[in-house]
Amino acid sequence: MKSLINWRFHTLFLIFWGAFLLGTLGAAVTASDLAVIGYDDYRDTFSVMALNPMAAGEVIYFTNNGWSSSQGMFNGADPSQGAGNESLIKLTLNQSITAGSVITSNATSSAWTWTNSGLIPGQVIGAGVFSDLAFNYESDQIYAFQGLADNPLLNPTHFIYAMHFGSANYPGFSDAQDQLTGDIPPGLSEADKTAFAQTNFSFHGDANGNHSAWGLNMNASAIQQLQATGGSSSQWLDAIANSNNWGPVSVQADAAPEPTKMALLFVGLAACFAHRRR
Repeated sequence: MKSLINWRFHTLFLIFWGAFLLGTLGAAVTASDLAVIGYDDYRDTFSVMALNPMAAGEVIYFTNNGWSSSQGMFNGADPSQGAGNESLIKLTLNQSITAGSVITSNATSSAWTWTNSGLIPGQVIGAGVFSDLAFNYESDQIYAFQGLADNPLLNPTHFIYAMHFGSANYPGFSDAQDQLTGDIPPGLSEADKTAFAQTNFSFHGDANGNHSAWGLNMNASAIQQLQATGGSSSQWLDAIANSNNWGPVSVQADAAPEPTKMALLFVGLAACFAHRRR
């Protein structure tokens, strides 16, 4: 009887401290926690929204290297090629982020830090560098994922979100063969809306940047309803994965503000796509 009591005590002790440590360290950012809500394929900027709270200290990587399901890796990822065949940028959360927060890739804030320069750690040769995502105007993808600090593109630990935007020649996700194609990584799916392929093929620009900036349309009834009610992450994913809720974003602002709430979304989207040239 005494040994049984001791066993139960030790089990409860381990469960308690395990839960304490998980709460202290914070949970990883997982699928349905974040989604892409805007992009400019000429100025190489994009915007994401937190669909659930995210803890300070989280690191999220974004790439436009296509996913190769046949190889089980990002296209071009290699120990000596940390950015693959395209680009890799890193986001570090300096503070806890609330659901509804909007983060743009060229907006500075005390709440987050973008790493878009410098060598990517862990490479054999060290030729790859962090950079803004250099989108191809005809077709490209945006992947959000977490991975090892050393060579994260080659060592993703889990995937958060995937978006494809293309044309009639590149209508959706497909196994990565070049810089225009990319598939859906493990753990994401179009069924649960954590992977989204734009079905409106006009939502990309041209080589001259006409017109290149796209984002959620705040006047869409589904978006207005979610803003009024708050909405769950699954409801937001449903709305985001509907091309009818998207539209062109005017590029007028001269500088990027620090949009952090959904009410400021379109102000932030319009600003985040300004003054970012190749």
